[in-house]
Amino acid sequence: MRRWLLGSAAPAAILAMFSIALFGAHKNKNKEEPKPQTLPLPKELPMALAADTQNLTFRNTPLLSKGRLSAQIKNSLEYLIRETRGESIVKMRAFVSGAGDSRRVKALVSEMFSEKKLSLPVLTIVQVGSVGNNAAGIAIESVISGKKAENPNGLAFFAGESGASLEAAIAKLQTSIRAVSLGAQDVLRSTCFTARITDDQSMRNAMTTAFPNAAINLVQGLREPIDSESTCEAVARLNAPVPAGGHAHAGDSRISFVTTPRVVFTGMQLSFGTFLDDANSALSRLQRDLATVHARISDAVMLNAFSLSPAATSALRKTMPKFDVPPNTLTVEAVEGLPSLDAALGMEAILVPAGPLSSEARTEGDASPVNSR
Repeated sequence: MRRWLLGSAAPAAILAMFSIALFGAHKNKNKEEPKPQTLPLPKELPMALAADTQNLTFRNTPLLSKGRLSAQIKNSLEYLIRETRGESIVKMRAFVSGAGDSRRVKALVSEMFSEKKLSLPVLTIVQVGSVGNNAAGIAIESVISGKKAENPNGLAFFAGESGASLEAAIAKLQTSIRAVSLGAQDVLRSTCFTARITDDQSMRNAMTTAFPNAAINLVQGLREPIDSESTCEAVARLNAPVPAGGHAHAGDSRISFVTTPRVVFTGMQLSFGTFLDDANSALSRLQRDLATVHARISDAVMLNAFSLSPAATSALRKTMPKFDVPPNTLTVEAVEGLPSLDAALGMEAILVPAGPLSSEARTEGDASPVNSR
């Protein structure tokens, strides 16, 4: 009897399990399969932005010693966003040291600013030998457009002054500042590129002593320097009204006054070769970027080039006259790398707008409209 009961129960149990499996499969089949999640692409950053000259301030991020590069980038951006308290960050310039991927900066800027519904800034990214602290992977400079008229008389831009040492470069920059009746207290930002950072703290102290109110930044362009030269640039607040716009004085002046209501900042435009045609193409693309903000390259007050090749630098210098770029606005720094592996040189500019666009004035070899004087 026991064997009969067990034998008869087995088929019934199997049948019940089979029915449950069929029901479950039918039920799952009726469910819609989840659609694959498509993440939105990062928003493209602008290549040129105009801001009110009177409202500009300058702030740099502190050097961070903890975490990998991505963490340091995020923390630096969070610092800037927090410190600006809703003001607009117009321009960022990121110096990345070490072996980290500098292109990560652009992605994180786009991602974080978009998440917080902030306007996107223009951006320059440069790979350098050191930013001072050996554990620090990034130093970020920012230009901020606030709500107050901080610079009622305008700004003075000082292209790089070079010397055999950091002290010599600072001294030359101080001479240029005094030459236009400005004082150390008027300097708002100063960046020095030095061949080698031997003592980060003492070198920064020398900059702070020279420019006590400035946001300062110290950068070593190459891991293995090719010379001992240093170069320092600056932005200062004009302390009295001056004639509108233009260079501070004639000759070999590397000083430009900006008294126009607006000033234009660009991101980095790359040159992908070492020949004249490559430099021409890069300048033409930069000119095209400027069309949206009613500016032209010939109205540059500062043109900074970060170079991987002396030949690319030479090609840029030879091509600049074709675009009427004032030669004394150019500062060139040799650096470790650029955001593209194929690039030989990257350039950024600060310019004054030139009014409405003229469709009749065109750059040779380029069909993009540019401004006429």
